[in-house]
Amino acid sequence: MKRLFILMTLCLPVLAMAQNTRKITGQVLEYSTGQPLPGATVFIDPDAPEGKEYNPAGTVTDHDGKFELVLPVTIKYVVVSFIGYETLKADISGKTEFIFRLKEDFKQLDEVVVTGYQKIEKRKLTSAITTVQADDIKSIGVASVDQMLEGQVAGLMTAPTNGAPGAPAKMRIRSTVSLNGSTDPLWVLDGMILEGNDIPKDFGDKDNVDELYNTSIGGVNPADIESITVLKDAAATAIYGAKAANGVIVVTTRKGRQGKLRVNFSGGVFYTLKPDLGRLNLMNSSEKVDFELGLASRKDLDYRSEYGEVSRLLSGYGQLDAFRENGFNGISGEAQGAINALRGKSTDWGDIIYRNAVNQQYSLNMSGGSDKATYYFSGGYYNEQGTTRKTGFERYNLTLKTDFNLSKNLKAGVSLFFNDSKKRGYLTDADAFINPANYSRNANPYLPLTDENGNYVYDPDIEGYSGRYVKFNYLEEIDNTDYTLRNRSVKPLFSLDYKLTDWLSLQTLFSMQLDHTSGEKVADKETYFVRKYREKTRINDGSYFLPDGGIIQNTTKDMNQYHWKLQGEFSKVFGTVHAVDYMAGLELRRSKVTDLMTRGFGYDPNSLTTKPLVFPEGSSETDNSDFKQYSQSFNEDRFLSVYMTGSYTYDNRYTFFGSLRYDGSNMFGVERKYKYLPLWSVSGAWNINREKFLRDVSWISDLKLRGSYGVQGNIDKDTSPMVVGEWDNVEILPGNSESNIVVSSPPNQYLRWEKTTNWNGGLDFAVLNNRIALTADIYRRVSNDLIGMKSLPGENGFSFSTMNWAKLTNKGYELALSAVNVKTRDFRWVMDFNIAHNKSKINRLNIRDNSYEPSREGYSAGALFSLKTAGLDENGLQMFYNKQGEKVSFNDFFGLEYGYMMGGFIPFLKSNLSAEQYRNLFTYEGTTEPKFTGGWINRFYYKNFDLTVSASFVLNQTVQEQPFYDPVQTSPGRNYSRRMSEIWSPDNTEGIYPRLLGTNTEGEDNWAYQWIGMLDPGNSFRRYDYWFRKMSYMRVNSIRLGYSIPERVMGRIGFSAARVSFEARNPFVLGSSYKGYFDPETYGNIYTQPLARTFSCGIDLTF
Repeated sequence: MKRLFILMTLCLPVLAMAQNTRKITGQVLEYSTGQPLPGATVFIDPDAPEGKEYNPAGTVTDHDGKFELVLPVTIKYVVVSFIGYETLKADISGKTEFIFRLKEDFKQLDEVVVTGYQKIEKRKLTSAITTVQADDIKSIGVASVDQMLEGQVAGLMTAPTNGAPGAPAKMRIRSTVSLNGSTDPLWVLDGMILEGNDIPKDFGDKDNVDELYNTSIGGVNPADIESITVLKDAAATAIYGAKAANGVIVVTTRKGRQGKLRVNFSGGVFYTLKPDLGRLNLMNSSEKVDFELGLASRKDLDYRSEYGEVSRLLSGYGQLDAFRENGFNGISGEAQGAINALRGKSTDWGDIIYRNAVNQQYSLNMSGGSDKATYYFSGGYYNEQGTTRKTGFERYNLTLKTDFNLSKNLKAGVSLFFNDSKKRGYLTDADAFINPANYSRNANPYLPLTDENGNYVYDPDIEGYSGRYVKFNYLEEIDNTDYTLRNRSVKPLFSLDYKLTDWLSLQTLFSMQLDHTSGEKVADKETYFVRKYREKTRINDGSYFLPDGGIIQNTTKDMNQYHWKLQGEFSKVFGTVHAVDYMAGLELRRSKVTDLMTRGFGYDPNSLTTKPLVFPEGSSETDNSDFKQYSQSFNEDRFLSVYMTGSYTYDNRYTFFGSLRYDGSNMFGVERKYKYLPLWSVSGAWNINREKFLRDVSWISDLKLRGSYGVQGNIDKDTSPMVVGEWDNVEILPGNSESNIVVSSPPNQYLRWEKTTNWNGGLDFAVLNNRIALTADIYRRVSNDLIGMKSLPGENGFSFSTMNWAKLTNKGYELALSAVNVKTRDFRWVMDFNIAHNKSKINRLNIRDNSYEPSREGYSAGALFSLKTAGLDENGLQMFYNKQGEKVSFNDFFGLEYGYMMGGFIPFLKSNLSAEQYRNLFTYEGTTEPKFTGGWINRFYYKNFDLTVSASFVLNQTVQEQPFYDPVQTSPGRNYSRRMSEIWSPDNTEGIYPRLLGTNTEGEDNWAYQWIGMLDPGNSFRRYDYWFRKMSYMRVNSIRLGYSIPERVMGRIGFSAARVSFEARNPFVLGSSYKGYFDPETYGNIYTQPLARTFSCGIDLTF
């Protein structure tokens, strides 16, 4: 009995405690996917007095996200948290089982910034860096990440090269730091530096615009991307060395997370609308007939006067003289009827050349893992048919990523990125006469494509070769030619991370980039392409040496790169207020590019064979590159680098950061001291809001000042310190030639890296719990030792040499504003706005003495120059203002006068202006660099609906129009803009554009004909000031409406989340008129394809 009493006495406190506690159970899940969150914490509300002495105060979820917690019965709230997710304070009154769902906290994720070499806590950040989450910018019908960034980042200008499917975008971060070298940013994928992303400067020119082009970043599946970080100043980019002066874009892909298997499927179908040919403002059939009649009435206009159907009809009926004497009513009724019949004929070239297209894209990924390993597998498919017929882009993606926790201190990662793509395009001639965009402007509106029997009708007015007619029909050309570009890329990446202690770790990364690109151009015998080639082989007796058959050309490009780095990181806090971070590493990189081209003539598609090309004896075409049947080239670059960074932070208030990198390359190896380039930066940040005098100011969430200064480097791969020459043949005697080398650039042992010094100051400011956040940066970049041409003394044997001579300065500012404008229980409106201004100036530049191009020294890198016009004289000739503001005649302005040769017996027209005087005629018109660029993104959320409107804008950019006519080469055989009615003529003296001129133009007016048509060394007609204009516009890039289906509905059918969306991409543009062109971004380019305007629907499922 005594023992029983003692036992009951001992148990009373336990029973009392049991009566004062209770047990709750449940599971913590991810809000959007419903996946368990292992490792999440569930703990008693720290504000509850009853829980302050209670132990244990919380618990951690298991592998399935489940938990059990015993706590006092008086506790009403628990706090649930997990890294990367919003903390949840949950009411637990009246229940014992719970399911807690946590939403991702992107602000918390942003607390760590990934720079490619290391992760930096945002509070320690001292440089100009912007991070964009891929989920915020994802879009249907966008092939690559470069197109997704348009308008998203202040200071990053993204301009489409053309509207072809899969075409790359030209990107610039804070303008450019080089005049001749690459201006493209460096792309980094999960720490791997990517090669093959430099876009030719003249990509939009007629010589390149029809060439299919591949970039390595264009092969990455946008659905695999988690975030994109843009590094702008020296403090952020100097660590990347000599290729980072143009900025760095770091792409971080998705990774697996611990938990059960998670499967996500997304798919979309997008409908692409063909462009509106009406934007080109071209003449219709009736207008074109009237225009041809006007040309035929003038005897002085003889340029291709036999071209055009009206001219052929007048000549065919023998009525041309009668028409010129008595007008249209003076010719025969039969001729009138035939000409008027043309007015009723109309070919819709918009339907012939362009089309609507239905396209699709899909992505499937699986992820999951345990505390030992996590995995992420994905596959993607993208298929886009272009609005220009014969164009398309198809891509397959496979991504495999696995991360292993090999031991407590050792982690390993294995990644594999694979993509296989195919681009299709049209085949055009070297002169781009049959380029679809160009031909749609030139083709006569009354020209039929087939006759009543379905036979091809050939364009009788097409440009041929050397004055000889070559048959062309657009449908035949599309049917009988083919152009494809295939790319297969494999990018394996291996990483190890060994943590020696809590404050010291070692990492190594090895990656490879193996790209194989193959192109094929095929033209059948019955094509304009082959017929024109055939005309090039015509010999004196009228025969041809081109073998009978088609032409096939194959190209292959193999790019192999390996990249290895080893680095150590030290990170420790001393005395709770002194944080020291240090990193040092070694890096090796090698890339080799091999190009191979073969060309076969007399190609038979049935037997897949070609025939030998035999040149006639003494032919001058043996050195013509058009007939080159084989060529091979290779280029190898090697880099060895050591680097280090160090930072010190005191009390989370003051941070000082420095970086140093020493780059060596085989590209500048003549003088050893120029072979290596030290790059460095210093920077600092002051977290003002953490000072004592602001700690109690609760409405200030962030207030930081930043400053940085450093040296960046750049490489111009088109130059060399060695002798640069081209293999050639020179004719010694008639019929005898000898091989030689033509030196294009003399040697320069002092050639070295281009360097840019960069100063940046920044402010980060946020209030009301980050509800309003502002980032402002101001910068100045001075690029020295830029590679350019410089005059040499005559005794050197060369007039110019490539030297580190030029200098360029950029300065500007950037502002980025983020705000939650409205936030209620069911509705939220979030806005992001950014704007940037950059002004460049070429401080030093040398031009050739005999150049007729104005010097850009002292002006913007995108400087444009014009001749200031002063209206027309009484004869319709252009007048000009000279530099003194005086109005002068055409002949006086250009200094035209007669000279004499052959002892004064033969007069000829000449200009008394020297090359320097000619250059001085021009006036600075403006710059292609916009004064302001930016973006405006608005996101609206109402219950389960979301609406995103994304726009980018360009303000005050000077653009140059392609003249819509040539005063001395206006052919009746091609179509023109309706603006032709504004040209001066004796019957239209109110016209504002100069008159048309011919060889029979009388008197001194003929001087203008000779000058414009033959003698003007600078082709100045295209530089008249009315061909330039200021352009400002805002393009609405995307309007996307989404709906997330309620979880309770999807859960019944086994899905954790589902979302449907509808999107309009590039629906419209607001701002300056760009009539005469399809898009403001490509204003002035008559060869580029129009940008795609798409409407899409998509679905996103998770289970």
